[in-house]
Amino acid sequence: MYSEGRARIEAGAAFLNPLARFSRDFSIALVSTFAKRDTKILDSTAATGIRGIRYYLETKSRAVTLLEINRRVSVSMRRNVRANKVKAATVNKSIQEFANSTKERFDVIDLDPFGSIAPDLFDVLKISRDGTYLFLTATDMAVLCGAHEQACLKIYDAKPMHNEVCHEVAARILIGFAARLAAQFNFGIEVAFSISYAHYLRVILRLHQGADSAKDSIAQLGYSYFCEKCGYRNAGASTFPKERDCPACGNRLLIGGKLWTGSLYDRKMLKKAISEFKRRKFDDAGLRMLETIMNEPDAPLYYSIPKITKKMRLPSISPSIVAESLRKKRFEAEKTHFEKDCIKTNAGIAEIKEEIAGLSEQSEKV
Repeated sequence: MYSEGRARIEAGAAFLNPLARFSRDFSIALVSTFAKRDTKILDSTAATGIRGIRYYLETKSRAVTLLEINRRVSVSMRRNVRANKVKAATVNKSIQEFANSTKERFDVIDLDPFGSIAPDLFDVLKISRDGTYLFLTATDMAVLCGAHEQACLKIYDAKPMHNEVCHEVAARILIGFAARLAAQFNFGIEVAFSISYAHYLRVILRLHQGADSAKDSIAQLGYSYFCEKCGYRNAGASTFPKERDCPACGNRLLIGGKLWTGSLYDRKMLKKAISEFKRRKFDDAGLRMLETIMNEPDAPLYYSIPKITKKMRLPSISPSIVAESLRKKRFEAEKTHFEKDCIKTNAGIAEIKEEIAGLSEQSEKV
C-alpha cells in the first residue's frame, strides 16, 4: 500500500509514480482555493486513481469523475476508490470515447498522460466550458527540449531550442500549442501556473469563452531568439519571426516557436495556492520551489550564469550574487526554478556581463 495525503493506494496493474507527488500536492492546494461541492472535476488519465481520490478527499468537490482506458488498470482504480470510501464516478473509456459520448462539462480537467498531451487535448476541449481549468502534464521532455526536433515540429508545430534555455522554451511551446487548439473552440487562455520539474512540465490554464478572448491569446504567440555567440536572448509576439541577426553582435540567431510569449504565472492565484500548501504542511522542498517561482521576474528568457562566465573566460560566480548586484542597479533579478545556477531578469546580456565583470574585478582585488 502507498499512502499520500489522505489516500491509501494499491498500485495493482496500474503505474504509480511517487515522484509526481509534488504535482499532486500543488494541484490539491490550488483546487482547494476555489472548489465548491458541485465543482466538477475529471481525472482523465486516472491509472491507480490517486489524483482523483485525493481531489475528492482533500477538496470540497463531491463531483469527481475518474477515467481510465485500460480495462485491467480500471479494475485497480475502482478497487482503490472503494477502499478509500470515495463516491466518485468511474469510467472505463478512452478520453476520445468519453468526450464524444457525454453531455457533461467539467470545471477542472486533469490530463496527465504518458508522453504528450497532444493526442488528447482536442477531445478534452470538447468537455470544457467558460472558466474551466486545464491541468496539463507533458513528460515528452526530450521532444519539447529539442533532442528530437523533428518530433516537436510534427507534434506541436513548433521549433524547439536544444540549448541552455530549452526548459522555458519547452513550457512556452506547450502553452502555445494549447492556445492554438483552444482558439479553435473559441476559448482564450489565461496561464495560472507553469513549472519544469524532474522529468515533466506541468501547466495550468484557465479557459475564457469568446472570440475576443481567443484572438487575444493568439496575439500573444510569437518566437524566441538566442545568440550562440554573445548570449543575447529575447522572445516577442509576432505572426512571423521579427529578428534574424543578433542586435548585440550581428551573429545569426537561433529561432524557436511558435510559442507563448505572455505571462507564465498568475501571481494572485499562486499566492493563494502557496498559503494553502503551507497550511496543509505539504513537502518543504516543494514549498521552496513554489516560493522561487513566486519571486521570479515574469520576463523571458532565463540566463545561465556559468555559461556566461565561461564565455567571458572568468571564474565562476554565484547566481545569487549576480542577481543581488543587478537588483542594486534597479533591475528585477532572481534565481529561477527552470534550471540550476540560472537567473531571470529584465536586464539585457550587456548589463549582465557588465555586472559579472565588475564583481569579478572586486573579487580579484580582495
